[in-house]
Amino acid sequence: MADKGLYQCPECGLHYEDEQIAKQCEAYCKKYQGCSMEITKLSVERSKTGENP
Repeated sequence: MADKGLYQCPECGLHYEDEQIAKQCEAYCKKYQGCSMEITKLSVERSKTGENP
């Protein structure tokens, strides 16, 4: 699902600029019922906070 060039993980709702990262996030979320910190730090939401990973 592309929205303004962004791809959303249907499991957790985070957005990514790269479709493959969004798919990795979805797979991880489904498998572990939670988010990967390594993947989450690449999300658009994380980058908008200005926080360092």
